[in-house]
Amino acid sequence: MYTELETVNYIIAQTGNLPIDDINDTLPESVAAKLRLNEAKVTCLKRGWWFNEDLGVKIETDVDDKIPFPANTMKVVRASPCFLLIRSGFAYDPYEQTDTFPELDSVTVDLTMMLDWDDIPSSAQDYIRLLAAAKHVLIELEDEKKHDRLMQEAGVAYAAMNKDDIQVKQRNVAYNPKFIQTRGRVRPRQISGVNPNYPGG
Repeated sequence: MYTELETVNYIIAQTGNLPIDDINDTLPESVAAKLRLNEAKVTCLKRGWWFNEDLGVKIETDVDDKIPFPANTMKVVRASPCFLLIRSGFAYDPYEQTDTFPELDSVTVDLTMMLDWDDIPSSAQDYIRLLAAAKHVLIELEDEKKHDRLMQEAGVAYAAMNKDDIQVKQRNVAYNPKFIQTRGRVRPRQISGVNPNYPGG
């Protein structure tokens, strides 16, 4: 895991500048590096991964019949009982062109969330910092060779992050109650001979 300060200093170092001691530093090079880091973080997290998707979240309507989403919501992946988007922090029904839902008490949604740096796992941090560094080098130095090298490293980091995503989701799906219920209705695989659990099987 990298701290946010360590990550910003890594990005700054790619252009030959000295590291900073405070994440709130306002030197031009640190401001630029933090901007690149935030851009890369948004690029990564908006896809939705095992670590930034909140599933089955129940949200109740407020006193104005609106449905407020958490402030760090990036995207509504799924909603029930109706299709919803997010606009100005609230649910919006594009079919009815409304953001008020007097007929509903609540909705259940799957959300993609923006996270603080410390809440992002190391494999994703690797990808984000390399992506940010590559863009920083291209903008500040116009060094395409170094940019391409960093992007190659970012590609390796992306593959590792994607592998983590697949592994975690595969391992956790077996603990989903719906999956367990479905598996309970599946006819067991017959390896050889007669399956004694099924007449004629």
